[in-house]
Amino acid sequence: MSEFKRLTTDFFSRGTIEVGKDLLGRYLIKETEKGTIIGKIIEVEAYLGLNDKACHAYKYNKTEKTNAMYMKPGTFYVYYIYGIYFCFNVITEPIDIPCAIFVRKLHPIERIDLMLENRSVKIGKNNKNLVDGPSKLCMAFNITKENYNGKDSCAENSKLYFAQGKKILDKHIILGKRIGIAYAEEDKDRLLRMSLKE
Repeated sequence: MSEFKRLTTDFFSRGTIEVGKDLLGRYLIKETEKGTIIGKIIEVEAYLGLNDKACHAYKYNKTEKTNAMYMKPGTFYVYYIYGIYFCFNVITEPIDIPCAIFVRKLHPIERIDLMLENRSVKIGKNNKNLVDGPSKLCMAFNITKENYNGKDSCAENSKLYFAQGKKILDKHIILGKRIGIAYAEEDKDRLLRMSLKE
């Protein structure tokens, strides 16, 4: 189906904020031996590279951890938090401009049974809390640093990728402050969190 056509490198090569808004309403897809897991992207955050104090690559910080941020647009950037959970990002803009979109929330679409199995939980009515947080969605899709960090989501052989969906108009997008970045001084107040209106 054209709705689930893989997004290309060109999609991610644009300005980070533009890509972030455009990812809302698109799909995250994971092909597995048991079936294809699909979630609709409903909340993201933009991280703007060298001049963003909340970004891991602020002031051109280049380490083993941040190396993926300098790769081609469409590359996955996955890292540990608290030593046990993962956060999931996709790189934007041209190579060596270390910007990224952090995927915060999904709406479960297909193979909810597999998401539940991967999370080893029972969720309440409408599966509302299944993938409504960064680490939750990583668990539900079995996304780990070891398996996906530095990999190209746009490669035809990638089993984890972003796909076409409905284009969302700006009037249906809510802008807010990013979460959990109190250390970022004035940059903590930038309206770089983008969410779909309920």
